[in-house]
Amino acid sequence: MTRPLPSPVAALLAVTLAGLPRAASAGELTWDGFYRARAEVFDSLSLSDTNANAAGAQWSVDHRMRLQPGWILSDRVSLHTQLDLLPWVLWGDEVVQRTDPVTGIDQPLLFSDELGAPTSVDGATTPYNLRVTRLWGEVRTKWGQVIFGRTPVHWGTGMIFNAGNDPTSEFGDTTDRVLVSGRAGDVFLMGGLEQRLEGYTNRPDDYRALVGSVLYQAEQAGVGLYTTFRWRNESESRFNSGIIDLWGKATMGPASIEGEFATILGGGDLDESTNDIRVTQFGGNLRAGFEPERLRLGVLAGFATGDADRSDNQLRTFSFDPDFNISLMLFEEPMPVLEPAAANDENGNRSLAAARTGYSINNALFLQPRVGWKLRDDLTADLSWLLAMQAKADTASGDEGRAYGSEIGLKLRYDPFEHFWLRADGALLLPGAYYSAYTDSELGTGFNKPSLGGRLITTIEF
Repeated sequence: MTRPLPSPVAALLAVTLAGLPRAASAGELTWDGFYRARAEVFDSLSLSDTNANAAGAQWSVDHRMRLQPGWILSDRVSLHTQLDLLPWVLWGDEVVQRTDPVTGIDQPLLFSDELGAPTSVDGATTPYNLRVTRLWGEVRTKWGQVIFGRTPVHWGTGMIFNAGNDPTSEFGDTTDRVLVSGRAGDVFLMGGLEQRLEGYTNRPDDYRALVGSVLYQAEQAGVGLYTTFRWRNESESRFNSGIIDLWGKATMGPASIEGEFATILGGGDLDESTNDIRVTQFGGNLRAGFEPERLRLGVLAGFATGDADRSDNQLRTFSFDPDFNISLMLFEEPMPVLEPAAANDENGNRSLAAARTGYSINNALFLQPRVGWKLRDDLTADLSWLLAMQAKADTASGDEGRAYGSEIGLKLRYDPFEHFWLRADGALLLPGAYYSAYTDSELGTGFNKPSLGGRLITTIEF
């Protein structure tokens, strides 16, 4: 299927072709990536042992390998891609069951010694143990650099735009875009066009976005502004929104400070039934650290606006990117979870019908002091205490308490060899009134039990 290029894209491609060298030299292959094996145990994310549907202790072990090869074709042209192998596939998935050719009886899975390619969670037979998640090209011209294709998106602390390339990340922001970037001394400029949603050919039902940034980056300090304007001009649905994101960072010897503040503003019709929407959201975070010799001190504070009435057409709840990770359970795992009526691959043997928080920070005020010590050159330990509460109580839902609670976390990281490290995380979650005061006529109550969590990550990076 062929689609005519928008005029801005055609213009950028013309710049790209003008900058191509006349002849290509032999290519050079570069590699980047990691393999991570992760084990987790929680007792319990239900936050209850009295609720009739509470789930007990649950544990899992999964894979994840990310390959990021690049082909350096010349001093002007390169091609890059990203492959995810066995992404979040559980250990033991999936056993191959053999059938006796004589009797036609399926052999017991207990006697199988073979694991096959896992199939997608929706029941399709297409293996999902290999995914091509990103693919883009880079061309360096005398005017600057041109990037085009399906690229990662990251800015600042990762509060809104987070590429998710850390071994502990779970999601990752990706977009189809054409960008032009340039540099003047310590100032970097970037602008481009993004395609956000593919719809029907010759119908103006896609989301598009214009992006731009200006960044000053010196050796010990940096400050930048990233802006995004998204629009959809459909006959029955028009919606515009803008993101203004300011970031800064500075270091001075063992001391460092980094912060990000953003606002999202917009309005229009999301679909045929959701009209006259107005978006006004704010969020920010500030991190400071002091690490002289072996001592490690730090503090993280942040906020995300909430909404006092989620039933109206004013959207005020700001959400951090789900890969902005600050804890093991709070804002990282849906809670409380319940046992499903029937376990299957899709629900992972848990129901989210009672969940009050999910994978990201939203409608929250939080503070997290940290203290640590470098026990040896290859071993560090950090103790943190996360305290969080609602920024705005939802009066329409009758919330009786605003406190999410607190989580005490301990991290140990061991780097015995180059390219290899281990990390062990432990946490105790003390649920606040936002969970403990929750009552549902069908799901019950009793979500006030402290929860324990543990995680072990072993990683090879290259």
